[in-house]
Formats: sequence, C-alpha cells, structure tokens
Amino acid sequence: MLCFVCAPQTINLPLIAHDMNLLVENLSMGNMTISIALVKTIAFWMNGKPLKFLLKCIAKDWATAETKERETMLNIARLARITTIGCIMMCELVAFSYVSLRFVSMKYTDNIMVYRGYFPYNITYSPNYELTMIGQTLGAIYGGTTYAAVDTFVAMLVLHACGQLSNLKDDLRNIHSYDKKDLQARLKKIVEKHNYIACFVETIENCFNVMLLTQMISCTIQLCFQTFQAIMSFGEEAVEYMIFQLTFLTIYVVCVMMQLYLYCYVGERLMCESTDIADTAYHCEWYNLPPEKARLLVIIMCRARASPLRVTAGKFCWFTIILYSQVLRTTVSYISVLYAVKS
Repeated sequence: MLCFVCAPQTINLPLIAHDMNLLVENLSMGNMTISIALVKTIAFWMNGKPLKFLLKCIAKDWATAETKERETMLNIARLARITTIGCIMMCELVAFSYVSLRFVSMKYTDNIMVYRGYFPYNITYSPNYELTMIGQTLGAIYGGTTYAAVDTFVAMLVLHACGQLSNLKDDLRNIHSYDKKDLQARLKKIVEKHNYIACFVETIENCFNVMLLTQMISCTIQLCFQTFQAIMSFGEEAVEYMIFQLTFLTIYVVCVMMQLYLYCYVGERLMCESTDIADTAYHCEWYNLPPEKARLLVIIMCRARASPLRVTAGKFCWFTIILYSQVLRTTVSYISVLYAVKS
C-alpha cells in the first residue's frame, strides 16, 4: 500500500497541482483511502496491549453471562457479524470496481496505471509495468479489507458495551425482586459493573479517538471530491465510460457514507444506552425498597446523566446521527465551492 500507492501518489501531488481534475482524482481515490487504511493499521499495531485487554473482557463477559444476558449478547453478536460481512463485501466491491474501471478507462485516457503516481523507474518497460500493476491491485484489495475490518472491529467493541449496558438495565429493573439481605450486594454488583463498562468504553476511546478524527475528516474530503468528480463526469464523450464511471462513483460514495454512518450509529446507540441507565433506575420499583437503599439509586442516576458514555473524534465531537447530518451538509457546501472554482 505504501510503496505502490501512497508514496507515488503523494510525490505526484506537486506535479499535478495545476490540474484540478487530476488533483481531485489523486485525493479522492487511492491516496486518501489507502492512507487512512495505513493509519488504521498503525493504530491497531500501537494499541496491541489495550486491545488484548478488551478482548479478554469480552471473553470474560461471555464466560460469566447468565442465560437471559446471553440472549442479549447473542443478538448483539449477530448484528456485529452481519455488519462486518456487509462492510467488508462493500469495500471489496469498491476495490474491484475501481480496478475494473481503470482497465476500461485505458482506452479513453492516457493513464495506464491503476493509480496515477510518480515512480523512480520506467513503468512502460516489462516487467516493471506488470509488477507495478500487480502491486497496486494488491494494495487496493488489502486497503479495502483493512479499511472495513478496523471499522467493523471498533463497532463490534462498542456494540458489546451496548449489550452490557442493556443487561445492566435488566438488573436495575429487577432490583426490587431481591431479598433485603442480598440487596446491598446486588447494588454493589450493579455499581461495579457500571464502572467496568465505563472503563471498557474509555479504553476504546483512548485507543481510537485520534484514528476516528482522521476517519471523519477523510470521509468529508472523500465525499466532497467523489461527488464533485461524479458531477464532472456528465458530458463525457464516451458514453460507455461515463456510465461505468458514474456507477463506480455511486458505489464508492455509498460505501464511504455507510462507513461513517456505522460509527455514528454505534456512537448514538452507546450514548442512548448509557443515559437510559438513569431512566431505568427512576422507573424501577424503588418505592418498594428500604429508604436507605433507594437513595443509593440517585448516585447511579447522577453518574449516568452527568457522564454518558461516548465515542469521540479526537475529543472534539462525539459520533451521533447529528454529526452524520452535519458532515453531509458540510460536504454539500464544499462541493458547491469546488464547482464554482471549476466553473
């Protein structure tokens, strides 16, 4: 990814700065996408120990789960599996479509490579050309796999935390059904589990908040440039090439929007589940508890409301559906600016 895509395209940027079409193509395709895939790979490598801790926590949760808790966790696991399969297939479809588009476009453009770039050797000679094409194709496939795999892994971790919060709410709803002798121990267990889940989410946040900031910025840039490129594709002389390019650009934009929506969805769900702890504590039958025990629920409610669990982008903003709509609005604004500059 670095040798055949990122480095050649980055070096080529100053050489094509005068051509806006080539500049948009460079930033919207391999350079930006593969760079983000590399950032995600580095983030995983640097956070090896915290990730081992998180996986051990998940294994522990599954080992100690009761029958009813296991049902909730199974539903979350099914959702995570479907999401993982769908995202990886979508990203691989994008990579395959792009490579296919490049082979088709060789008849209509002067570009003979999968990704335009500067290489320190003559790529027109054999076997330099064949080896470079193979390297770029493998980089596109590996980049698509890494891009989706990291996103779905982080989403799986957040969804697991959502499942644990759901189980915690079930414990709060049934707090009145325990004997007075066991009530203190049960409340202690609920508070400890709440702190445990908060520590779990905080570890995710500390590991990936910088990566998620990069992801959000790159998604905005990719959506902007790709949509602009799709608009500029209208009026191509070769109708076959125009249709093929528009089809690919549509798939690519949908894929980027889906990856961003994935983070916004799990972030929104995590925040809602964590704040619902306070509502659940309020709606449980606390009036059937001894007064000194019922007052302890106020602490749980204050903790849930004052410090809701969130996934942030570099500590600047947290992922919610509102952020998703803001990114889309910002993208549309940037597209209009680019179109005005191009005109």
